[in-house]
Amino acid sequence: MTAPDTAPSPLALMRERMAVADRELRRRLPEAGHEDDLLGLAAELLALAEDVSARLQEVAPVKPLACRAGCDHCCRNMIQVRPLFAILAVATAKARFTPARMTEFIDRLVKGTPFCPFLFDGRCSIYEARPMVCRGYYSLDLARCLAGDFCEKDLGYQGDGAHAAHQLMVFLFALEKRIESIEAELGLEQGLVLLDQAARILLARPDGALRWLQGERVFTAP
Repeated sequence: MTAPDTAPSPLALMRERMAVADRELRRRLPEAGHEDDLLGLAAELLALAEDVSARLQEVAPVKPLACRAGCDHCCRNMIQVRPLFAILAVATAKARFTPARMTEFIDRLVKGTPFCPFLFDGRCSIYEARPMVCRGYYSLDLARCLAGDFCEKDLGYQGDGAHAAHQLMVFLFALEKRIESIEAELGLEQGLVLLDQAARILLARPDGALRWLQGERVFTAP
């Protein structure tokens, strides 16, 4: 007799992992007292997203994506992120960039750039710490990317039968909204911020992460 399939459905998997994220956010954000606490929380949320991505590929129908290393179409936009992930992105750059690259990075932020400031030589320079929104971009057709269409919008909501990449996009969108809701509950400045603007602010104000954690308007102040 064949053993019953015990793998969770994609929607059950996403609900379970969302509950984990919600619990950690509600526990750890109020307890955070240092920038390192925020960096650890952001990194764990991104690791959770990676775990969901890997498990969805096991349980959801999958066909090859058009996305490849070195393809940077989705990066050539003005990227909007939650403050938590902007803080992690800048901290990663400060820890990883050479002096020459940091000088080039700052120059981009000062002069302005029409694409993600972390994009160098066609690749993400902070790939492991790239913001959550970046992880939701995907395409099944390179021609659509070249035409400026960065995900399969016509697929719509398909429940358990969707492509794993589409399921992940739905999960990440829901998690972004959950983070925003918890930020509001805690009296933190919430909403999306432009990544280049946030990076410029955080480099100019080394205490910006802590001020955000204390409820100040760091990223959207007049």
